[in-house]
Amino acid sequence: MRSEHQRIGGALDVLTRGIFPFFERELLAVYGSKWEEVARASFRGQSPSAAQNNLWDAHAILTVMWEQWNAVFRYRMGMPERSLVSELRDFRNRWAHQATFTEDDSYRVLDSAQRLLLAAGAVDEVEEIEDRKIEVLRSKLGRRVNEEQARVRFNHVRLTDVVLYVICGVAIISTTFLVFGATHLGPVLLITAFTAFVFGYFIYQRVTATTPVYGVRECQKCSKVIYSEVCPYCDPPSRSSSSIINGRGSSLMFPPFRDVPTEVKP
Repeated sequence: MRSEHQRIGGALDVLTRGIFPFFERELLAVYGSKWEEVARASFRGQSPSAAQNNLWDAHAILTVMWEQWNAVFRYRMGMPERSLVSELRDFRNRWAHQATFTEDDSYRVLDSAQRLLLAAGAVDEVEEIEDRKIEVLRSKLGRRVNEEQARVRFNHVRLTDVVLYVICGVAIISTTFLVFGATHLGPVLLITAFTAFVFGYFIYQRVTATTPVYGVRECQKCSKVIYSEVCPYCDPPSRSSSSIINGRGSSLMFPPFRDVPTEVKP
């Protein structure tokens, strides 16, 4: 299962591969053989190594398209495509800085990249992006369906438990009144109050419990794949004060110190 960061990185790779022929053709038509020199000048002293090595990545292409828009690209694209370039630049910068993304972010990047590729005439890459969009929707829909099924099952079990608690509590209280009656009113009231408190607490715990989450999934906070109900990266387990972490990350547990008197032999 790919993370959202990997999905966005893949979308940027497809965008780079699909839009580069259009990118090169339009610059070549305006600047001729000097188009690479002019394109590198668009970075204003911050030319990336990818552009210097003639390996144009998404950052380089989108930056040049933004800077050379009025001179080159506005003749083939409109203002909606210019907005897409700006949006994709922002997502690419966040992706490079290891920002956290959601499924909605991935779908938006894919959709924006697809629209820009469609305007550039990259038919094959448009279809590839469409497949990736369907994958995101399938993943999101599948998770929602699983969560809904788990919620329905959990609510059914919770209702069953609450009914059993009520029946048990009523049975104990009724039996107490039938056995002891009014002759031992004090103990009967005490047992009744204790039973009502215990089963009331059990019912409260079941009613307020949240639906547990099972299976392999991606944490919505850190976007890492987790296998437990609680993310160990966002909520790491507390370590004992007597544990020492060595250089490889393993813990060495030592028993607590006890003051044992030393036996002195005569």
